[in-house]
Amino acid sequence: MTSSLWINPALGVAGDMVLGSLFDLGADQAWVRSQLAAVELPGWSLEVSPTHRRGLVATAVDVQVLSHNHHRPWSQIDAMLSSSALDPRVAEGARKSFLLLGTAEAKVHGIALDEVHFHEVGAVDAIIDILGSWAALVSLGVTQVHSGPIGLGTATQTMAHGIIPVPAPATLELLVGIPTVPVDWDCETATPTGVALLAAMVDTWGNIPAGIIERTGRGAGSKDPDSHANVVTAVLLNAAPQPEPAGEWFTSTMIETNLDDITPEILGHVLTELIALGADDAWVTPITMKKSRSAHQLSVLCTLELAPQIVEFITSETGTLGFRQWDLTKRELPRTIHTINLHGYPVRIKVGPHGAKPEHEDLVAASQGLGKSVRQLSIEALFAWTSAQD
Repeated sequence: MTSSLWINPALGVAGDMVLGSLFDLGADQAWVRSQLAAVELPGWSLEVSPTHRRGLVATAVDVQVLSHNHHRPWSQIDAMLSSSALDPRVAEGARKSFLLLGTAEAKVHGIALDEVHFHEVGAVDAIIDILGSWAALVSLGVTQVHSGPIGLGTATQTMAHGIIPVPAPATLELLVGIPTVPVDWDCETATPTGVALLAAMVDTWGNIPAGIIERTGRGAGSKDPDSHANVVTAVLLNAAPQPEPAGEWFTSTMIETNLDDITPEILGHVLTELIALGADDAWVTPITMKKSRSAHQLSVLCTLELAPQIVEFITSETGTLGFRQWDLTKRELPRTIHTINLHGYPVRIKVGPHGAKPEHEDLVAASQGLGKSVRQLSIEALFAWTSAQD
């Protein structure tokens, strides 16, 4: 059985809410605390207790710290996490979250990443929230994380730099490419810490995925408004392994040759033309030949019928003096191509048995027309495709 987690932050998200939802879901508190103890931090305590938000039972997490006046540079936090005795999965996740935070802060303040000094975000309680959430996730044995859109309220808030609009600039920067929904509440509903956690954890955004719900949990926010239940919901799902699609088997030919006297320009031209000739795939691998000469191994996968034409082309373009060639069988899994409309641009989606992927060329064309990054458009295209299937 494989386990996946779906998080519902439709009413907002904060670091303590994520951690509380995972504890409520059944994360091992003792193991999480042992991970927190592996990092050298000033005096703190962690209280985990049941509470209610608008009639719903939820778990509240309260981090008590001796002093909140901690301004730590990003580099210090990263070094502290990388040199600790943390479980590697916990350390990697926490470092990824803080890297996202640091990058966002650097961009909104117009400074280099190494110049970023965290104020509220860098305080001990935020470090505990991030480390604790990653440790809780690992303890649950989750293999994939999914999330619904993040709820955003609108307000102003006093921070270390003064009064700023909410959502905070760093929060908005972290939210680039992530789906959001409005929350009718004059308050900060999504904190930088909470968004950084989800941005680093989540594999896909959208509705709850298919599976068998094993159990649910809720993490309580620190505020309890009259208008709504201020909680983050976490759902643990199990899915039985699906049988591998049979696919189709084909007999193909592999052709290889070593090249130590060819320019990169010619190599690039050869790869492009091989695909144009009808090769199934073609690639170049850096190698070291006799006498320690740097070289490249050219590999081509094609049909038996096309092999003579491929060999002749490689010979004429590269001047190689020999080949290795053998027949093999390959299996192609079923796939389909669908087209979606993304801000007025057609984007093809290649859908296979285990996922979907937008065509890169279509994303590049849309990027040039819209002025958005290919990465952002890729996230939007997948979200649009997933939403259309529900």
